[in-house]
Formats: sequence, C-alpha cells, structure tokens
Amino acid sequence: MKKFFILIAVLTVTLPAAAQEAYSAYTPYSIFGLGQLESVGDQNTAAMGGIGLGLRDPNLINLLNPAAVTARDADAFMLDFGLKQSNMIFAGADANGNLARSAKNLFNIDHIVASFPIYKHSAFRVGIMPFTNTGYAFTFHEDDDLVLSTLGDVQYFRAGQGGINQVFAGAGVTLFDRLSLGADGIFYLGTIKRNTSTYFTTNSFQRTASRNWTTVMRGFSAKAGIQYEQPLGETLSLTVGATYKLGAELKGEFSDLAYVSGGNYSDTTINVKRDVSYSVPQEIAAGFTLRKSGVWMFGLDYTRQDWAGSVFEATPGVNFSSGLAESFNAGFEIIPNRYDVRYYLRTVTYRVGAYHKKQYIMIDGKPVTTNGITLGFALPVYNRRTSVSFAVDLGQTSLAGAPSITTPGNIRERYVKFSLGVNLFDIWFQKVLYN
Repeated sequence: MKKFFILIAVLTVTLPAAAQEAYSAYTPYSIFGLGQLESVGDQNTAAMGGIGLGLRDPNLINLLNPAAVTARDADAFMLDFGLKQSNMIFAGADANGNLARSAKNLFNIDHIVASFPIYKHSAFRVGIMPFTNTGYAFTFHEDDDLVLSTLGDVQYFRAGQGGINQVFAGAGVTLFDRLSLGADGIFYLGTIKRNTSTYFTTNSFQRTASRNWTTVMRGFSAKAGIQYEQPLGETLSLTVGATYKLGAELKGEFSDLAYVSGGNYSDTTINVKRDVSYSVPQEIAAGFTLRKSGVWMFGLDYTRQDWAGSVFEATPGVNFSSGLAESFNAGFEIIPNRYDVRYYLRTVTYRVGAYHKKQYIMIDGKPVTTNGITLGFALPVYNRRTSVSFAVDLGQTSLAGAPSITTPGNIRERYVKFSLGVNLFDIWFQKVLYN
C-alpha cells in the first residue's frame, strides 16, 4: 500500500506536467472554456456506452459511483489501470465555404485506481483520472486582399494543450444488506496552455508576433453516491444508483505573455499575471441495471450538469457560450458460461453500448453534440477474477443543427478509440503453499 500511495503521488505531479509536452486529447472544440470534459469510467464501463451508476460487480472497480466500492470481497485488494489510443478525422469549412480535412492519432494513460477493504461491509478507494483535456493545433492564411497587398502572405497559427486531472479518495459502506452509500473527496489540478502566432512569410521587414496564455488551476470538490439492490426472483436483480457532485471553484494564476521576434532578438510587449477563478457547476446523475446473475446485464444512465452560469474568457471572432451538459448512456453485457472449463470463449464477457452527449460548449447558441456506439470484451485470466478488458468507441462530434460540414463554425470530428484495461484482483493476498 505504501508503494501504491507513492505511485499516486508521483502521477499527481508528473501527469499534469507531461500533459504540457504531449497532447492528452485532440479536438478543435477544446479551444473553448476549460476544454473537453472527459468521460468517467474504465474500459469495462466504456464498452457499455459509459454506464455504471447502477452497476455493482465484485470483480470491478466502478469509477462512476463511489457507493459501488462495497460490491467486493471482504479480503480482496484490487488495482485497475487503463490505456487509450485515439484516431480522429476532422472536416470543416472556413467562412468562404472552403472545405479542409485533417487527422490525428494519440496514445496516453487513461486512469489508475486501487480499492481495498476497511472493515466488514466497508471499503476504500483512491486514484487519478482526467477531468478535462485541451488539445488543438491549426494554421490558416490571410485572405483579405488589402492585407495581402500590403504585407504579403500572412500565416496564422493557433495551438493549445494541457488539461485538468482529478485525484480522488473515498469510501463506502453497505447498510441493511441492500443499501450502499459512498463518498469521494476530489482534488482538481492542472495547467492549460494556449498560444497564437502570426508569421509574415514573404515580407522580411515584418517580425513574427506571438502571444501565450497559461492558466494554472487548483480546486476541491466532493461526490456522494447511493445504490440500492432489489432481488427480483431467484436470479434477477435490479440496482438503482444516483450520484451528486458538489460545484467547485478552480482558482489559480493566469499569465499573458506577448512578444515579437525577428532575426536574433525579440521584444516583449505584454507580460501580465493575475489571479483567476472558474466555476465548475454541480452534477447530478441517476441510472439502473437489470441483471441475471452470472449471465447478462442491461443498464441506463442519465447525467446533468448546467454550465450556464460559468464565465470564461471570450474567444475573438466566435460567439461562444456555456450551457447545459447532458449525457444519455445505455449498455449491455453477456457471459455465455463464466465457469466453463472446456471452452474459454464462453467465459469471456461481451459488451455493447451507445451514448448521446450534449456538451457544455455552445457556438452561436447551438450545442456541440457527440453520438457513439461502443463494444468490447473482458478476458478472464489467472484466478478468473483478474481480467484484461478491451473497448472500442466509434463516434462523431459536431455542432447540433448544422446542416452540413460546409456550415461555418461546424467541424465534424469522427473517431475510433481503442482502450485497454487491466484489473488485478486479489493477487497480493495469495498464500504460497510449501511442502
């Protein structure tokens, strides 16, 4: 346990720093606000459309509902970590209707979390996972005839990277055999860097102009969860779950640095630092699962978070505002025969799901929406409770109500994301038998 807490501490320090050197996510819509909100969950829930509020599984660590931490063996230690690989294709048009396309591939760590028992029907968990991600880079050329005739070819460059991680620790307890309660303490931390540069590629008398914005943020929040499991006959059970996350104030420092450079020298024109504060709204979520023990499970989730009152820096030339974020998720899993000793494929857990998300980012009063389907499977290994999970997420993000990708301001993002997770169960408690 001491080694694991040291690992969490190292990740808390290194992951935000590493995010500044490489993209942890990539989407043009992350140019706004705090960036793109990341989906919560591991590869098991990701393969089922992201459900998990009503999910209770003794072999998994449920990241969505802290009350589910009690659905475990009393003497087991569990560790879960995941990796994600993303492939994205973008298409959009400029103000003149000219179509452009691009692509991006990424690979990064998704999460790491551990869980262990406290006393009888109570358990503890601790981990780290992303909260928001910022990643974009694009160039475009000036097309105004007056500017071209005066300054020659002018090229603009825009880029941003970074994000906010959440370190969490919490516990849960089961009361009256069916009712489970849980709570997490959450610490947000991260850095977001954005910059813009202007290059005069054909005019040697003009110097390059650059401007960098860096925001370092910290904040605290908490999340409470509840689950109630009701048997329906001998093999069926219904589990209802809900969570409530407190709003948070992310406070930190904002720096604004602008300079011009050319040849072997540069001049600083702006160098300002000031304190900033951003509001993260409260979040409510509810869902359920219907399970036939050891055979199949179906679930639905709904999540709501209203960002309408949050204030962010304006984006020049774009009518950006924040609004209501919602998520609808559905998922299903089936296990042909968990304990089959002859055919291994019958012991595999197969999963499928779908989701619809309305993001908090609104452009010209229209929300950015994401739709996708998921599938995956979990391979039991070692003691049949340790597993290796795979998930595939196929989806599309675009501006709601935009008739086509030639609509100015609408960028269509199509993606295929592959993720791998390893859930280590009870290995540290195995006893070696000597003759």
